[in-house]
Amino acid sequence: MTDYVHGYGTREQERLVEQAEHWRHRLIADGTTLPPGTRSLEVGCGVGAVLAVLGQEFPGLVLTGVDIEPKQLDFARGHLERSGVEATLVNADALALPFEDRSFDRVWMMWFLEHVADPVEVLREARRVLEPGGAITAIEVDYSTCRAETSTPEVEALVRVMVQGMAASGWSDAGTRLPGWLREAGFRDVDEGERPFWWETEDLDVQARYAADVMESALPSLVQLPRVSEAELRAGLDDLRRLPSRPDARLGWVVHKSTALR
Repeated sequence: MTDYVHGYGTREQERLVEQAEHWRHRLIADGTTLPPGTRSLEVGCGVGAVLAVLGQEFPGLVLTGVDIEPKQLDFARGHLERSGVEATLVNADALALPFEDRSFDRVWMMWFLEHVADPVEVLREARRVLEPGGAITAIEVDYSTCRAETSTPEVEALVRVMVQGMAASGWSDAGTRLPGWLREAGFRDVDEGERPFWWETEDLDVQARYAADVMESALPSLVQLPRVSEAELRAGLDDLRRLPSRPDARLGWVVHKSTALR
């Protein structure tokens, strides 16, 4: 499998922008307070999708983004310009941030720690660049919590393979582990921020398509796993997208939006 399960293609970069918009109000802005002038660093900023949302929702931030992949940063520059958001973008490793101690008031990570080998060391490095009393926000999901009703064997197989694929390349249960990682890295006043999402009726169509798009983006990596059938995965994706047409259908998963202080 590739190191980054979703890859770096243009369609995937566009999907990341769509994903940030999907979560703009429900998860990114909800419960977040960032006064003007806050020196904010996003670690693993990718295509700049979350940076753009933060800059639009909280005007006046001093934004910096770090990512290890130059292709993502190239896309991010254009996306931020189109979004009317200013940010300094830096090509660097999350384990060796090129900033002095106490350089930022806020650190942000979203869907990032699930992809790294040593999340605790990444969090320790983030803690180093925070001011005393500065805060971190980290958002992760636990893929094993994904539930569909009424499900099909193909949807169940799809979720199992997604969990397997995320575990092979990172952490499929990053959301559940996140609060413990923060404590181990030395953060205090950890708010676990567990957020169960359970979708039905008018929201279900959007959420089923969103979940299917996330899983489909990982398909090229998932089919490399042993004893995995691409045809079976595609059947699961079709069933997931058709879920809203089933009587009494529902879909949900658990996200942690955890916050803590340095």
